[in-house]
Amino acid sequence: MSIAPRTRFFPMRAGRREALARFRRDEAGGLIIFSLFILVAMILAAGLAIDFMRYEHTRARLQNTMDRAVLAAASLRQTRDAKAVVEDYFEKAGLKDYLGPIKVEEDLSSGTAAYRKVRASASATLRPIFLSFLGMNEMSVITSSAAEEGISDLEISMVLDVSGSMGWSAASGNTRIHDLKEAAKDFVYHMQCNPNASRGSDKPCEVEHGKVSISIVPYSEQVNAGPHLLSLFNVTNEHASSHCVDFSSDDYTRVSLGDYVSDPLSGLPPAPQNVLMRTGHFDPWRRYYRTPRSWSCNIQSERWIKPLIDSHTKAYDAIDALIAQGNTSIDVGMKWGAALLDPGIRSVVDSLTSTPVATSSSEMLVDPALRGRPYNYAQSYNAKAIILMTDGQNTTQHYLKAQYRDGPSVVWHYDKADGTPGDPVYSVYNAGRDQYRWVNKDGSDYKSGWFDNVYIGEPQQTCGYQTVYYYDRLRNLKSRQEWVCTETGPPDGTPRQLGYPEVWSTFTTQWFGRFSWLEKPVLSHGRAIKDARLLDICNAAKARDILVYTIGFEIGGGSGEEELLSKCATTVNHFFLADGLNLSDTFGAIASSLNQLRLTE
Repeated sequence: MSIAPRTRFFPMRAGRREALARFRRDEAGGLIIFSLFILVAMILAAGLAIDFMRYEHTRARLQNTMDRAVLAAASLRQTRDAKAVVEDYFEKAGLKDYLGPIKVEEDLSSGTAAYRKVRASASATLRPIFLSFLGMNEMSVITSSAAEEGISDLEISMVLDVSGSMGWSAASGNTRIHDLKEAAKDFVYHMQCNPNASRGSDKPCEVEHGKVSISIVPYSEQVNAGPHLLSLFNVTNEHASSHCVDFSSDDYTRVSLGDYVSDPLSGLPPAPQNVLMRTGHFDPWRRYYRTPRSWSCNIQSERWIKPLIDSHTKAYDAIDALIAQGNTSIDVGMKWGAALLDPGIRSVVDSLTSTPVATSSSEMLVDPALRGRPYNYAQSYNAKAIILMTDGQNTTQHYLKAQYRDGPSVVWHYDKADGTPGDPVYSVYNAGRDQYRWVNKDGSDYKSGWFDNVYIGEPQQTCGYQTVYYYDRLRNLKSRQEWVCTETGPPDGTPRQLGYPEVWSTFTTQWFGRFSWLEKPVLSHGRAIKDARLLDICNAAKARDILVYTIGFEIGGGSGEEELLSKCATTVNHFFLADGLNLSDTFGAIASSLNQLRLTE
C-alpha cells in the first residue's frame, strides 16, 4: 500500500494578498485608454472631411470657371478666338495648368459666325493628407462643360388668334388685337433684327439676312392659306372664292402636309387619295333674307398666311393688317403652323421663292435666301419653334355636308333669251312632291302654291297705250289713254340648274334651311373634338423636336384653357399666362429663350 506524498502549502503573507485584492478592485485609468481610441477615430474622420472638402473646393472652382469660360467663348458676339477666351479665363483664375483640350465647332459659311459650340475639360490631381493612411495617395478631379449659341437657321411659326373676341378690351385698356400687334412686332424685331435692343431704337440689325424665317398664321374659325400657297397643294376645286381646307382627323396626328404636294423628284402629282378638301364657300351666320358675307373662311387678304418672311419690316406690315373677326379654331392654326416647319413642303417654298408678288415685280413671294427651307429635322444648327397664342377656347367650326359641296343643286334660276340673268325669282325642288316652289331671293313665295315646272319668267307681252271709252256720272261719253299689255307668247327664259357653290355664293345656309322638305346642309365640330385635335398636332410637333410655346392671353388662371395650353406646350415652362399689361414681356421672354445661350452638358 503506497501512500501519496503530501503537498506542502506555504501560506501567503497577509500583506501581499491584500495588495493583489486592491489591484483587482482599482478602476482608475480605464477611461483614458477608451478615450485614446475615440480620439484617433475623430482625428481620422476630420482628416477625411478635410480631404473631401479640398476635393470639392477644387472641383467647384474648376467647374465654375469652366462654365463661365465656355459661355463667354460660345457667344456669337464674342470677337476674340474662342480657345483664347477659355484660356484667358483659366489663367486669370490661376488654374491654367489644369486646363485640358478645347474643342470649338462653328459655322462660318456666311462670313460671320452663325453657330458656335465650345467644349472644354480640365483636370487636377490632389495629394490627400489623411486618406493616404488608408492607401489612397491621389485624388483625381475631372470637369467638363460645353455651351452653344446659334440664332441662325431658325424657323418660326407665329400662330395668332384673330377671332372676334380679340376685338374686346384688354387689361391695358386697349383692344386685345392692338396689344397683340405691338407684342408680335417686338418679338419679330428681337428675332430678325436685334436681340439686344428695343424696337424703334436706332441700333443697326445684328441678325444676318436669311437666317431667321417667320411664318405668320392668323386663325379664327378657319385659316386662309391664300391663293398662291394653296395652289401648290393638291386641293379639290369646287370653287376659287376662298382658300381654306377641311383637315381630316388623321391630318392632326402628323406634322407634314407633304403627301398633298407633288413629288419634286419625280414630277408626278400626289396619289388620288391624297387630296385636301377645300372648305366650302358659305355663310352659316347671316339670316335667310341677307346676302351672304360672313364666310366661314374669311376671304380678306389680310387673313392669308404669310409664309417664311425674312424681313422684320414686312412682318410688321402683315401684323398691322390683322383684324379681329370670327370663331376660334386653335387646332387648325396649329396644324398650319406645324406644317410650315416641315421639310415635306420644301418644294412649295422653293416655288414661292421664284414666284413674283405681281406680274411686273422683281420681288418674290418668299425671299430666295430662304430657298431650301424648311430644313430637315436632323439639320445641324437648326431649330424650329411655334408660338401659339389664343385668348380663349375652341369654338364651333362649320363645314358643309359632302352632298352639298359640289354638283347640281335643288335650286333653279333662268336666263333670258339674250343670255342675261332673269328676275330674282328662284325655283326650289321638292323631290317628295316632284314639284317646285317659286320664291323670291329672300325666301318668300313669289306665287303661292306648287308648280310642275321651273319658273322661267312671265309670258311675253306686247304693251302700249290704248283709248278707253267710259261714261261719267252725268252719263257723258268720255275717253282716256291706258297702258295695256297683251300676252303674245310664252315666257322667253331658259331654265338653269344652279351648282351648290353658286347657291352658297347667292344665299346663306339659313335661306336653304327655310324650306322644310330640305335637310340642313351644315355640320360642325365642337370644342371636345377640336381640343383633342389640338393635342394631337401639338404632340406630333413635339415628337419632331419642334419647340412649342403657348400663350394664354387674358384667360383665367386654373381654367380649362390653361390646362389645354399647358399640355400643348413643350413643357409647362413653355406655357405663359399673359394680359394686356405684360404680353410684350411674354413675347420678349420667348425671344430671349430662343436666342439665349444653352449649357448642353
